[in-house]
Amino acid sequence: LKKFNVIIRITDKSKVFHLGSIQDYHEKALQYMQDTNAYREITSGINPCQHHVQTVLGLIDPMLKKREINLELWKQHMRPNAITTELAHLYFIPKPHKIGTPLRPIVSSIRAAATGVSHFLDILLRLMFNRVTKDTTFINGIDFVRQMERYRVSGRLLPTTLFVTFDVSNLYTMIPRDGTIFALQKFLYKYAENRRVHGITIDTITRLARLVLDTNCFVYEKKYYQQIRGGAMGSPFTMTLANIYMWEWEYPLIEHQKMHNELYGRYI
Repeated sequence: LKKFNVIIRITDKSKVFHLGSIQDYHEKALQYMQDTNAYREITSGINPCQHHVQTVLGLIDPMLKKREINLELWKQHMRPNAITTELAHLYFIPKPHKIGTPLRPIVSSIRAAATGVSHFLDILLRLMFNRVTKDTTFINGIDFVRQMERYRVSGRLLPTTLFVTFDVSNLYTMIPRDGTIFALQKFLYKYAENRRVHGITIDTITRLARLVLDTNCFVYEKKYYQQIRGGAMGSPFTMTLANIYMWEWEYPLIEHQKMHNELYGRYI
């Protein structure tokens, strides 16, 4: 493959193999980075990995001492291993189901300093989010057909019914940082019992979420970058955080549809 300057990747969604030109991938990747303005090069050339380890410890160690988190969470889920921790790296997978075969950026952060915190937040909040949004979520195509059938049987499907779809391009890199944190806080204040989720306060969750966003750095083409917009596709908590932001953004539309006895749903 290298001889012919060809790269092979598993595609987004369909999960089949895609052959593409290395040059084409490189040009699309650079164009994506320019279009989104989501990444900033770390011009010092210094690998930020160890700094991230200290940043994570600087937050979670005091939390442990103040009993904002317990020893099990600190030891089993959050504390990074200074020996095995390494900086994430960026790669792209093709989306052939879309015109022009654009690329989806994936930040491989399996050993990054804040990955444990990201996993913990995802586990903590994903089930809560799924429970809150179950009535406005399409699980798959079969679920959509069933909901449409119920809509028809109830007599709401009319010749004048309009079907409207929309898609958010580059969702994970487009969500605003401050707006996302605000949406998270609003969501938790609304749905968290006694302003805690399994004993963890909203303030603690918010600080941990900021930590995950602030340590989104990676290496690409032998250069270091920091993600300055949105969250990293590949970080466990990013999907849940983006979905919470979208839920708050969609909420007025959801209420409008309910008021008019109409249907609204989002496929996640």
